[in-house]
Amino acid sequence: MQTEEQRYLAATAQVRVNQLAKQAQAADEEAQRQQMTADIYGRHGVDYSDRPKAERAAREARKQRDRRDRNVDEITRIQDAAVPPKKKRGWF
Repeated sequence: MQTEEQRYLAATAQVRVNQLAKQAQAADEEAQRQQMTADIYGRHGVDYSDRPKAERAAREARKQRDRRDRNVDEITRIQDAAVPPKKKRGWF
């Protein structure tokens, strides 16, 4: 038997999972974009070398990857909570 909270979580789980998946995808794309910026401006001996800008972009990329990982962890937690635990089979 499920509690009212478990029924609510099961009913809204798919909507929340979709929202978090979109946020995770956006964070991943932003992390890739920032990483490209860090790679380009982090090169030595090139006209557009800018170490502070490269460091900022690398920090931002790391932050976005952490955000993506938190969203993926939240998706997993929601999906696990939405599925009721299976009944254990007794011997008798």
